[in-house]
Amino acid sequence: MAVIASLSISLDGFYTGPRPSPENPMGDGGAALHGWFAHDVADRNQLTSDDILRPELERTGALVMGRDSYEHAQVAWGPHPPFEMPIFVLTHYSRPDDIREGSSFHFITDGFEAAVQQATAAADGKDVGLHGGGAIRQGIRAGLLDELQLHLVPVLLGQGRRLFEDLRCEFGIVRVAEGPGATHLKYQVMQP
Repeated sequence: MAVIASLSISLDGFYTGPRPSPENPMGDGGAALHGWFAHDVADRNQLTSDDILRPELERTGALVMGRDSYEHAQVAWGPHPPFEMPIFVLTHYSRPDDIREGSSFHFITDGFEAAVQQATAAADGKDVGLHGGGAIRQGIRAGLLDELQLHLVPVLLGQGRRLFEDLRCEFGIVRVAEGPGATHLKYQVMQP
């Protein structure tokens, strides 16, 4: 079992544009970060038709995500989110579980490590995925992230949420794959 993550970023290191919101989940100009994969709705079949995303989804048994990721994208996911697994949402405010077709969202107030422990138990021997830049940043800080796949999109956003702000870490290159609209970089996270 490993803790893994996959995220699209701009050449200047942003995973959203400025001002992300539920009405504009990727922020101003941030939609370009998802233009490399074919999708028109948040649909698992479309995501798993991509040779880069399919292996990551198939090996993941549970996800940990931040509250912003949930709040900004949950409307787009609709009644059938594309994950089809348990999801543990980091939050400061307790609330009832959000159960949807194929996915259950559990709101965790005990912190990042507790969320990863619960996700590990729920993953049934599969990997735990971190969804969204905030969860990935916490995974790096906690020394729990084992593997990071970045989809480097040839766009400069200039501002927004930067993935590696105030982080120190070393990475080992596992794979580099070119594709239409993005270069896919897979790294092993080197823990000190």
